[in-house]
Amino acid sequence: MEYLSDDIAAASSLQFAACIHASMATFWIYDYACSLHEEWTFLLRSRWNKVKGLYIVTRYLPFILLTMNLYLSFTTKDNPGKCRMLVNIDSVIGMVSAIFSECIFHSLALYVCF
Repeated sequence: MEYLSDDIAAASSLQFAACIHASMATFWIYDYACSLHEEWTFLLRSRWNKVKGLYIVTRYLPFILLTMNLYLSFTTKDNPGKCRMLVNIDSVIGMVSAIFSECIFHSLALYVCF
């Protein structure tokens, strides 16, 4: 059986993306595991406000995003409708994460300026 060069390039690209997602998951889990106790101690002792809520969502939403990316990378694509739905959910979670992180920066900038 012969393979086209485009098929080989696509398979190589998918394998590279899967390796990148797996390595990101490993580094993030290590980072979170090292700082989880100190971070939660600080968060529970400080007062609750909007910026703290934005921080918690922005800090832990990438776990959902990375889990979904790993799932999409390592599963078979038998059902195109399900795949499209997961990609759309992944895109929305990524946009929410980016918007919340920008809101944190703007809130902190307003806090520092005033």
